[in-house]
Amino acid sequence: MNQIAKLVIVGAGGLGREVLAMVRACNLVSPEAEVLGFLDSNPSLAGTQIAGVPVLGSDDWCKANKTENLRYVCAIGNPMARSIVTCKLLDMGCQFSTIVHPGVHLPDSVRCGVGTVIMAGTEFTTDSTVGSHVIIYLNCSITHDVVVKDFCLIASGCNLSGGSILETGVELGTGACVLPQRRVGAWSVIGAGAVVNKDIPSNSTAVGVPCRIIAQRP
Repeated sequence: MNQIAKLVIVGAGGLGREVLAMVRACNLVSPEAEVLGFLDSNPSLAGTQIAGVPVLGSDDWCKANKTENLRYVCAIGNPMARSIVTCKLLDMGCQFSTIVHPGVHLPDSVRCGVGTVIMAGTEFTTDSTVGSHVIIYLNCSITHDVVVKDFCLIASGCNLSGGSILETGVELGTGACVLPQRRVGAWSVIGAGAVVNKDIPSNSTAVGVPCRIIAQRP
């Protein structure tokens, strides 16, 4: 990158502050981005500061502020809400940055999509694929041939075994484990500490060890 990108974090909540801390950690290793500010739909936050960074306004701010080196990252935890906001920004022509903490082990054989956030302590082994606008929290283990599709959220301490697949928008709770070759369907939620030992259909909520489906949405 010829010049340091101006980065806007979409979402000024806890995840937004975590992303800000990640960017600052990355810049200590190699300066790559200057955080210009937060965007948030809460009008009471506009004009305030969070962790020393201004809240610029709502996502409509993007319409009036377009420069070549301006980048965004969506720090909204809920996968569906993140997908809606991200698609709106993409329709405005916004470009996104991928943020990977320097404490992540990310081999060259792992492909990672744009707009994705990977936090400290996460370990990849080899030959996995992570889609776009995915959030991977602290200290996760992702082994060979895993596929994580767009807009997923993987909470801290999760383990994805070889060949497992998370379809679009899956949310894994803290400490969940997906066993080898298992597939979790799109927009499903897996509870904290659950063990996925069978395929889970789309739009399901599953909990327990081994996990069982407790709800399904249309």
